[in-house]
Amino acid sequence: MLLRRTFATLALTAALAVPATTATATATAADAHPAGTAPASTTSLRQSPTPDCADNGGRVPCYEYQTWFWSFSNCEDYAKNHYMDPGVYDRHVCAVFTDGATVGLWYHKYRTS
Repeated sequence: MLLRRTFATLALTAALAVPATTATATATAADAHPAGTAPASTTSLRQSPTPDCADNGGRVPCYEYQTWFWSFSNCEDYAKNHYMDPGVYDRHVCAVFTDGATVGLWYHKYRTS
């Protein structure tokens, strides 16, 4: 009987601890940006960058929205593997989008084409 109670107590403790541990690990993994995985000119933000080119008539410098992703890693991978005109844009930014539901990709436009 004592063994059953001990086992039940341990199982309950483990069950209660798992969601907190998983949530913490997920948040930490999402926030982490492993060294060397992104060029120094890129940024990950918790809010959309400003000024947005669509809101200021396209006056440079501004941030031009490109597309959205489910995660920061997908955004960074896409940005690294797709052409960005260096004569118009000097860096990309992955930032929280749609109130945190998704991640948006913006290019920093420093010159008009």
